[in-house]
Amino acid sequence: MADSVIMPRLSLNEDTSLLSQWYVQEGDQVAAGDKLFCIETDKSTMDVDSEFAGTVLKKYYGDYSVVPVLAPVCVIGEPGEAVPEPEQTAQPEKETALQENLPGEGAPGAQPSGQAGQQGAAPGTGTSGLSGAGLAQEKKGVSPRARRLAEQNGITEFRAILPSGAENRILEEDILRFMAKGRKPEIQGSFGEKRIVKLSKIRRVIAQNMLHSLQSTAQLTLNAVFNASEIQALRAKFKQEQGERKGVTIGDLILYGVSRTLKDFSYMNAWMISDEEAAEFADVNLGVAVDTERGLMVPTIPAADTKSLKEISDELKSLAAECRQGNISPDKLKDATFTVTNLGSYGVRSFTPVLNPPQVGILGVGAIDYAVKKTQEGFLCYPACSLSLTIDHRYVDGGPGARFLKKLCENLETIEEWLDE
Repeated sequence: MADSVIMPRLSLNEDTSLLSQWYVQEGDQVAAGDKLFCIETDKSTMDVDSEFAGTVLKKYYGDYSVVPVLAPVCVIGEPGEAVPEPEQTAQPEKETALQENLPGEGAPGAQPSGQAGQQGAAPGTGTSGLSGAGLAQEKKGVSPRARRLAEQNGITEFRAILPSGAENRILEEDILRFMAKGRKPEIQGSFGEKRIVKLSKIRRVIAQNMLHSLQSTAQLTLNAVFNASEIQALRAKFKQEQGERKGVTIGDLILYGVSRTLKDFSYMNAWMISDEEAAEFADVNLGVAVDTERGLMVPTIPAADTKSLKEISDELKSLAAECRQGNISPDKLKDATFTVTNLGSYGVRSFTPVLNPPQVGILGVGAIDYAVKKTQEGFLCYPACSLSLTIDHRYVDGGPGARFLKKLCENLETIEEWLDE
């Protein structure tokens, strides 16, 4: 019996992925582990390998198609085997996948919101968009978020908007794309020579996700600095000892401090699962932003609060390597309950990190630079590391966010006292 290859789900926020490139053609022979296609979604690009050996009998999508997660993408089997129609292809867990489980719980989690890239035709539907546009005129053909965004911007006609959701449903991202197309600036005047740069598919996905994050959450950023003398001294000590923690970095120490501090601030280790509810988690699943040639990726260190400094350091190095090689498992890119992004190595002192919904907090780490402050003994020149905490103001107010940030700074300034307790 022929086997179906299913589009993987990379994170809770996504119900579609962009199939940007095929590596095989119909009729090609593949072995288990061979690359089949590349997908781009939610700040990441990754290759999908075959789990089966055989012949590629059918591809349901072409390059640059938007594919629903957990939908069949292609069929692999023996030549001459019957190829099922898309609607007849087995889709295990398709119904339950539309409501991902919350980390560490058996109850359904947040409803996914579409993260569509470029428009692509789904199996069994036409590509002209006219039949879908007709359906989209009905109320059931437009998501509530898309309808609200359209009303706020004076859009009352949906006929010209191409839908990307299941069953030709118009999503919020479709409204944003429609608005962006209508606001293309004209380049006039004297600018000298110009070069038009086409955005890559992953850049378009990132742009849509950032817009979605900023427009669907109430973001507030708080900034603070802490005295980095102790973590610098601890890092130097590890290097001199030449022991198992020789490779531990200042970034690793900050991750360790964040994972422990979050245990006492459950409201920061949470998701907004609707406009009326939030979920606070016992485990700290720490997402860490990793810069790669393929784009920004955010792998997760599960239960980081239970792991030693050495374990966090080793796991992050392994995850980062997999991200940069492009072979990281989708399971390692989901279920983060809080994210840390570090631009200190680039000399950035402070910045405004953008939330990764449904998380309610993200911490930006800046460069260490010298500062002066007044103490009882006089003026002190010290290495200051800046932290930028962005919170979702719908769930976390400025005061509680500031208390978490203050405690984190205190913990990092005294980290050796409680390290690996």
